[in-house]
Amino acid sequence: MVEIIPMTTEDTAFATDLTDIEKWGYLRRDFERLMFIEPEGCFIAWKADHRVGMVTAISYGRFAFLGCLIVIKEARGEGIGEKLMRHAVDFLKRKGVRTIELDGVFKAVPLYRRLGFRDKYLSLRFVRPPEYSHKDHPPCPENLFPEILEFDRRATGIGREKPLGAYFEDLPDHIHASGLGRLLAYAIVRPRADNLLELGPMVAESAASARVLLQSIIDKYAARPIGIGIPATNSEGVDLIISSGFHYREPALRMYLGERLEYEKHIYGIFSPEKG
Repeated sequence: MVEIIPMTTEDTAFATDLTDIEKWGYLRRDFERLMFIEPEGCFIAWKADHRVGMVTAISYGRFAFLGCLIVIKEARGEGIGEKLMRHAVDFLKRKGVRTIELDGVFKAVPLYRRLGFRDKYLSLRFVRPPEYSHKDHPPCPENLFPEILEFDRRATGIGREKPLGAYFEDLPDHIHASGLGRLLAYAIVRPRADNLLELGPMVAESAASARVLLQSIIDKYAARPIGIGIPATNSEGVDLIISSGFHYREPALRMYLGERLEYEKHIYGIFSPEKG
């Protein structure tokens, strides 16, 4: 028998161990933050008193994301991943969610399609190698936080106040913005495992404003590798990332269940695979 229960802080070591095996670069703080954003939405599968898998769910009103679906190697092929997915989807539907999205690794796509998810676009991944030189740029002032929250809502149509607020509290020196007199772009640079920095979300009014902000971030963090994810549908954003020295990594497939939403126009860097 497999039992699925909400994740607790006692499960974070197990969760990060699983992501380490997959080389996804998660930290324990990432899972603590997920549980803060959606206290009942992160799940652990147990079998015979052993943890055997996990999945996470994050909702933004009627919109939601699934992520971090992993089953331990010894328990694969037993349908545990499907049980976790159905459990998380049911949780979100009970909350009134009408659109669920995920970034699926290709080996899991048949499972997601079987559960009714449809293909949306490629969710691209890039990494910029370190250059061992940098120019310092100050982080954005704290008084810009409310403006960033409103800017993000206007640009995406999604209320992401809780996750953004969590990053503002945890990483105030890693939030960057550009625009003279009026906010034109903002981004968060998040520490990951293996010395990697993850750039995202990055939301901009235009490709030109995204370019200005991206260059300032590269100048500051050039001595470390920088990763970013971006919707393939944002062709200007993809061109910008490639021309800025980022290299392709294996992409994922953005998929959706329920109503299809179009919000990607101003997205130059995704939040993360499990947060959208």
